[in-house]
Amino acid sequence: MKAVFFRKEPEVKANEFCVEKVITLPAKEYEAFTRNLLHDYDFIRDNVDLMCEKDGVWHCLLVTGEGMDDGVLVESEGSSYARYSSFVPSVSALITQENSMDCAEEMIDQEEKNCQQMA
Repeated sequence: MKAVFFRKEPEVKANEFCVEKVITLPAKEYEAFTRNLLHDYDFIRDNVDLMCEKDGVWHCLLVTGEGMDDGVLVESEGSSYARYSSFVPSVSALITQENSMDCAEEMIDQEEKNCQQMA
């Protein structure tokens, strides 16, 4: 299992987020992505309209790799690179939660429209 550690942080500051879309890359592409978060990526550019921060909620992509347990939450703030990112050690819980939210699809569609209006 993997985790991200910070040195001498005074507090844990977590943000509320919503996964708007799961992007699953081939394993080697995912490994390259995690080593080069500041590079431009087509899959981020193609989904830039899904990402925003609104009312304290970060609407983001969950990027993972085929056969991988971990992932990266990405909010690009209009860019084609991972301007904001957060390591996720186990994506299965997020993906299961996202699939169970299908009944809330209309609410997500409304949030997308709100995000686009803010841009």
